[in-house]
Amino acid sequence: MSVGAICFRKVVQLDLLRPGYRKVTAPLPSSSDLDRFAGELQVTRDDSRRRAPNTADTPSRENRAELIAALEELSVTEGELRSEHQALVEAHRQLELQRERYHTLFQLAPDPYLVTDEKGIIEEANAAAGDLLGVPSALLVRRPLHAYLNTEARAELEHRLERLTSSGRLDKWALAIEASDGRQVPMEATASRAGKGSICWLFRDASMRRASEDSMHALNRSLNARVAQRTRELEVALEGEQSARKEAEAANRIKTELFARLSHEFRTPLHAVSGYLEILEQNIHGVLTADQRRDVARIHQAQEHLMTLVNMILDFAKLEGGPIELSMAEIPIEETLRGAEALVAPQFAKKAIVYTHHAGDTTVTVFADREKVQQIVLNLLANAMKFTPSGGAVDLDWRIENDALLVHVRDTGPGIPEDKAEQIFEPFVQLRAPGSIPSGGTGLGLAISRDLARAMGGDVRVTSAVGVGSVFTLILALRKHATASKLSASKTAS
Repeated sequence: MSVGAICFRKVVQLDLLRPGYRKVTAPLPSSSDLDRFAGELQVTRDDSRRRAPNTADTPSRENRAELIAALEELSVTEGELRSEHQALVEAHRQLELQRERYHTLFQLAPDPYLVTDEKGIIEEANAAAGDLLGVPSALLVRRPLHAYLNTEARAELEHRLERLTSSGRLDKWALAIEASDGRQVPMEATASRAGKGSICWLFRDASMRRASEDSMHALNRSLNARVAQRTRELEVALEGEQSARKEAEAANRIKTELFARLSHEFRTPLHAVSGYLEILEQNIHGVLTADQRRDVARIHQAQEHLMTLVNMILDFAKLEGGPIELSMAEIPIEETLRGAEALVAPQFAKKAIVYTHHAGDTTVTVFADREKVQQIVLNLLANAMKFTPSGGAVDLDWRIENDALLVHVRDTGPGIPEDKAEQIFEPFVQLRAPGSIPSGGTGLGLAISRDLARAMGGDVRVTSAVGVGSVFTLILALRKHATASKLSASKTAS
């Protein structure tokens, strides 16, 4: 073949690859074609150069220039063709890699996947789909999908395919697939169009989800039943507790009323006894002998003891019965304490107990009910005198700490165990050492004292050491901001 023919054929082939030509019917040249073309091009170029000096055997000079230019253009096009060929080879390799990855994921997917055409003919199936339908995945290709559906799903398939054609997606179609063993497996299908003419199907086993939902519903029913049963039990218990509370409140009211009535009934004859004793002591009916005076003194002591017990019971009944009146005012603390200790000073002297009052500033005042403060201090001093043995000591002092006034009553009695310190403030509770003689009293003094102190916005506390003694502390507010915690202050003085 002549050089002109070769060049004409190559130029035509390269022109077909120019941007103006969008469609190439012939296959792309291979690497061997490119190498052979490059060799022929080089031979033609060398032959043209050797013949260039011989003007008799070559075309005209203009034809030679055009031929050389064509050869140069062919050389450039050859390089571009090689680059494009390498890019195509790399793209093909990447495409094969991606296809292999897709195929691996497709086959290893735990859920059944199918690819069908628009008429429902299976084009591709993964291993999970083969396991579901009981047929190897390769044998599912070119089989109709409706062959594996139950009767109801077969009737719907054509309608579903039409919807897929128009909308491009199908979500959660509930259907049943007939397995190879004849079982109908409830499934949930999701489908979408994949390019032109293909549909991708994903199937999910709905039996496990339904079983889970059934189990959840059963659990909810069981929980609701248990909650309802427990609610009924709580309602019954609440009704019983309310009934018991009402009964206890009624019994407490009856007890309080009984205490109040008994206290009043006792006070009347005791006052009469006191009056007659005073008449005897005044020798109105004649002069008493020494023995008679001793007897009258004993009777008078017993009468005062009974009156003290009755007053305590009456105070406790008032506390239990509801709010009582407090006359709150600024009171001088030193004068108030002196008034209380005067009532127990004879008992200290009679029992040979050393009593010491550490006096303070007489101008200091506190916001409290004077009568109630004296009653509390009297109870604390009487309690100290009761449990302090003969020859012991009782001290009273007070000090100001922050916005409160603290009154301390110290004794050298047997002391109180730490785990019993709060019990002594309970009504009718009295502690005594094993084998000791009961000290008398009702066990109400400390309980009443604490309630009265808290009613005035204060408190009564105790610290003690067994074998050393106890310290009872009355806490009172210095200012008017104190509020009642249990008792009402219906009468407040400023």
